[in-house]
Amino acid sequence: MGDMGYRDNVMGPQPIAARKSIPEALLKTVDQILDLLASGKGAETSSMAVDSAKDEVARLAAAVKAGVYNDKGIVGTARTNDHYWIKAKLTGPDTKPLIIQFRMGPNGDNWIIWQVTNLSEARSAWTR
Repeated sequence: MGDMGYRDNVMGPQPIAARKSIPEALLKTVDQILDLLASGKGAETSSMAVDSAKDEVARLAAAVKAGVYNDKGIVGTARTNDHYWIKAKLTGPDTKPLIIQFRMGPNGDNWIIWQVTNLSEARSAWTR
């Protein structure tokens, strides 16, 4: 086989970087948000969002009945630069699970909601 040219220009397999850990403060913020939603405190939840997401958070909070959900958990995470996508689930004994996707971003030392989507009625790979 003939020479393919300068070997200095050949790109081989690239090393895969180590997975960046999710900040503990972000996980605590999401836990707090889920607690506020489950207890029906929509106004407090909306205060943890940027102005452009307050309406989305208010709609989500209005869809959640207080005291119905007694368990919560994070189902999946993803990261894009400094923003994290968190898929969470609220469950209760006599109700359909509420599946929510948050886009969380840094706001100084705190984390704030940039976007929220109710995935409970959606059919996609995120809802499994």
